Amino acid sequence: MKKLYFFTLLMFSVTFSLMAQKEQIKTAQTELNKGNVQGALTILNEIEYLITNAKDEDKSDYYFIKAKAYTALANKKTDTSKNLSLAVACYNELITAEVDSGNLKYAVQARESIKEIKSALERSSVEDNNAQRFSEAADKMMYLYEMDKKDTVNLYNAASNFFNAKQYDLALKSYELLKNIKYSGNGMEYYATNKKTNQEELFVSASNRDLGVKQGSHDKPRNAKSKSKKAEILKRLAYIQTEKGDIASAESNYKAIININPNDIETYIDLAYVKLDRKKEIADKMSLLGTSSEDMKKYDELKAKKDAEVKTAVNYLEKALILDPNNKDVSKLLLNLYRSLDMTDKYEALKAKG
Repeated sequence: MKKLYFFTLLMFSVTFSLMAQKEQIKTAQTELNKGNVQGALTILNEIEYLITNAKDEDKSDYYFIKAKAYTALANKKTDTSKNLSLAVACYNELITAEVDSGNLKYAVQARESIKEIKSALERSSVEDNNAQRFSEAADKMMYLYEMDKKDTVNLYNAASNFFNAKQYDLALKSYELLKNIKYSGNGMEYYATNKKTNQEELFVSASNRDLGVKQGSHDKPRNAKSKSKKAEILKRLAYIQTEKGDIASAESNYKAIININPNDIETYIDLAYVKLDRKKEIADKMSLLGTSSEDMKKYDELKAKKDAEVKTAVNYLEKALILDPNNKDVSKLLLNLYRSLDMTDKYEALKAKG
């Protein structure tokens, strides 16, 4: 009898909760219609834990209204990119729920809304980039990547904009992720000429470029195959790592660039400077030593290491000079290093070349 009582009580409780949940969803819709967006979201957030076990129709209504609420906040310029991203997440939850149940109430509309949101964010990020608002462009690109991680070009664009904005921590994180997923960047690039500035601009997608042409702001559309971005990613990683004092990682990435392109003059020069940075670190340690026999022994060991770093720098610079014999900056630096290492024959030979 007790079991029957508790079962009946439980069923009553569940039924009551479901009815209350449906009413709250309706109330949230009413608040949204009145323009009380935050009020609608508050109601929906309070019943979020119940949605897993909700009826199919209630699930659809819940995610649809919530997506509309986030979109409304974005339209009010309140954390626009973040709220558009949250709206897309709700639409995706809605689509998943409706596909699983077979009751397609809002799925088609949700897919169209996702396309519109992505297109709007893409256009806005391009405008920010063209106006050199790199930080804003990067944030929008990162939100686009979070919406669809298969579209890795958005991660690349986010990394590039973080780098241009000198937000090196975020750029480093993004470039490391690109390296780990072996992003190459091979594909197609979409260009059109801005009619006002007469400057050709790169678009993030064909649809975005075509929209600009259709609206009359751009003309002369063209496509071009993109070159591999692997070396660029490694080079920017190495630059940031050098700035942060992570010389070992920077050197590793510069060497990886040489493996991709053995004729990259700038990378040989960069590697030489990495070695000279190490030489400075060692010289700083040497300057702290005293005159005891133990310190003198340590001094000699460090001097040998320092000279080895300089000799490696010389090797890299010599390779750069072979590739570009008229590079005056490389020649000047080599002459200084030859003199510091007492490499008289090489010093005289290079000096004689003028």
